[in-house]
Amino acid sequence: MQPEIGTLHPFPFLGRDQYKDHAQNITEISDRHLSKNRIVGFEKMGPKAQPFIRMRSKLVNLAKDSGQRVFAITSIQPGEGKTHVAINLAAALSRIVPTVLVELDLRRPSIAVRLGINSLHRGLDDFLAGDATWDEGALKVSGYNLDIHCVRTPHDDVEGLLTSEKLAKLFEIVRSNNQRPICIVDTSPVTVEDDFMLLAPAIDGALLVVEEGRTPKRSLLEAVDAIKPTPIVGSILNKSMWPKATVDYYGYYSA
Repeated sequence: MQPEIGTLHPFPFLGRDQYKDHAQNITEISDRHLSKNRIVGFEKMGPKAQPFIRMRSKLVNLAKDSGQRVFAITSIQPGEGKTHVAINLAAALSRIVPTVLVELDLRRPSIAVRLGINSLHRGLDDFLAGDATWDEGALKVSGYNLDIHCVRTPHDDVEGLLTSEKLAKLFEIVRSNNQRPICIVDTSPVTVEDDFMLLAPAIDGALLVVEEGRTPKRSLLEAVDAIKPTPIVGSILNKSMWPKATVDYYGYYSA
C-alpha cells in the first residue's frame, strides 16, 4: 500500500545506515497545501492526475529504451505552467521510480513555495556557488522516492552559476547514482535571456509546455529552432479548450 503523504517511512532504495544519514533532510508535505496548489501527481487515481501518469509512462519507457534520464521542463514564456507540470510529473514518477526534481529557474524559483517548504538552510544555488554540498541541499519527501533540490533565493545574475563547473557536477552526480533516478529539471522559459541554452548541453531532452490561446505560433517555432540540437521529447498543451471528455486541463502529445 502506498504510504500517505505526511507520514514518515524509510525509503526502499536506501539502506538502514543511509536512511539515518539522510533523516535530517526529510520533509513532510501537507495534503491541504498540495490541494491548494493543484499538486495532484502524488495521487494514485483521479482524472486530474491521469495526464501526468501518462507522461510518466512515456518517460519511464524512454529512459529504459535509451538510457536517457535527465529531462528539462520549459516553456516559451513565463506563466505557461512549466513549474506546475514539473512538480506534478516528478510526483507521479516518484510513485514508481526513484526521482530527482531539480530547480534551475534561478530568476523566479517557486517550487519550495508551491510545496509549502517554509525555509531552506541550503539550496541548489548554494551548491552551484560552491557554498554547499549536494546532499546538504537535498530534501527527501516523506513516503516517496523523491529528492528535491530547490533554489533558496532568486538571482538576477545567473550566468556565473549556469556556467560553473558545479552545473556539470550536478548532472554527473545524478547520472552516477546507482538507483538510476529519472531527473526532472524545472528551467527558465526559453525566451528569458539565454538561461536555457546555457544548461541545454547537460540535459538529455526537453518537454515543452505551451498554453493554448496564449503562446504565439511564431514564438513557438522560434523556440523549437533555438532549442536544437537538444531533442524535444514531448510537448504539453496547458489549459486546453478542448471538451472535458477529450482532455482534462492538460493534454500530452509525443513529439
